[in-house]
Amino acid sequence: MCLQVGGKRRGVLLAALVGAVVAFALGYLYWYGFRAPGEAVKPEVVGVELSWGGVNDSVTEVLARVVVYNPNPFQIEVKRVTFDLYMNGLRVGSGECGGYALAGRGNTTITLRGFLDNEKIPEWFVSHVSRGERTEIRVSGVAVIDLKLAEASYPFDKEFTFKTDLLSGLNVTEPQEVSLGPLVLFLKELETRWGSVGPEGVEVNHKLVLFNPQPLPIPLPVIEYKVYVNGVEVGEGSTRRIVVLSPGKDTVLLFTTSLNPRALIRWWVTHIRNGERTRLVVEAYSTVEVAGEKYSFEVYRLEKLIETNILGGLRP
Repeated sequence: MCLQVGGKRRGVLLAALVGAVVAFALGYLYWYGFRAPGEAVKPEVVGVELSWGGVNDSVTEVLARVVVYNPNPFQIEVKRVTFDLYMNGLRVGSGECGGYALAGRGNTTITLRGFLDNEKIPEWFVSHVSRGERTEIRVSGVAVIDLKLAEASYPFDKEFTFKTDLLSGLNVTEPQEVSLGPLVLFLKELETRWGSVGPEGVEVNHKLVLFNPQPLPIPLPVIEYKVYVNGVEVGEGSTRRIVVLSPGKDTVLLFTTSLNPRALIRWWVTHIRNGERTRLVVEAYSTVEVAGEKYSFEVYRLEKLIETNILGGLRP
C-alpha cells in the first residue's frame, strides 16, 4: 500500500527533517567543535581534595574540591556531581551538588558538600584496629554532563591510606617511684597492646610489673583504671582480685581495658573539632592499708597527644 503526500504536507515534513539535521549538527559541534569525533577529548577529573567542615553529634561535614579539566574550546554544563566516601570498604558518607559550568580549555574547581554519618565511627574504628591501625579511604563519584541532545556520565575514583600508632608512648620501661603514704613501690614496666577486636568492641591489654622493696608483703585490694580521650571516658576496668606484693620481689599484673563503642562517637566529635588532635590519658589507681590506715594512690598516669590527618592523603 502506498501513501501519497500532498505539496503542503511534503513541505512540512521537509522542514521538520531539516530542523532535525540542524539540531543534530549543533549538538555535534557543541560536543566536538570542528574536530573529528575521534579527536575530541572528554573532560577529565584531574584532582580531588577532601577536608572537614562542621561537625555535630550526628554528622560530620565533608567538603570535596574536584578539579575537572575541559580540553574543548567551549563551555560544558555539569548537571550534577555525586560522591560516596568509604573507609575500609564501609560507606560512611555521601554528597551531591549540581549546576556547574566547565570553562573551555582549562580547569574548573567544583566544591561538593557531603556528610559522614557519625554512627559509623565505632564500626570503622574496629576495622582500623583490626587492620593494624590502617584505613584505606576511597572517594568514588560520577559527574553527569549535559550535552543538550543527551547526557554523559564520567566516573572518578581516588584512594589513599592513612596509618596511626595510638598505643605508642603508653609503655613504661624505666622504673618509676610510686608512693603509698609512708611506703614506696617501684613501677618497673608497663606494656600496652591491642587485645580482642570485634563487632562488640575493642580491648586493650596491659602488663604491669611492680617491685616491692619493703620487708613486708603489701596487699592491694584492687587496681582500677580509666582511659580518657579529650576528657571523654572511653574505657575502664579493674584487676577484680586482691594482689599481694611479695617483699623484695617483682609482681606481674595482667589486666584488660574495654573501650566503649558509643563513647567513641563522642570522642570523634571532639577530635574533629580540635583540628584532629586528641589528648589521651590513662590512669590507674588503688587503695592500700598500712598499719590500720588506708591510702589511695596513683599507680601510674600516662598522657599522649594524638594528631591525625585523615583526609590529607588525597590531594590534587
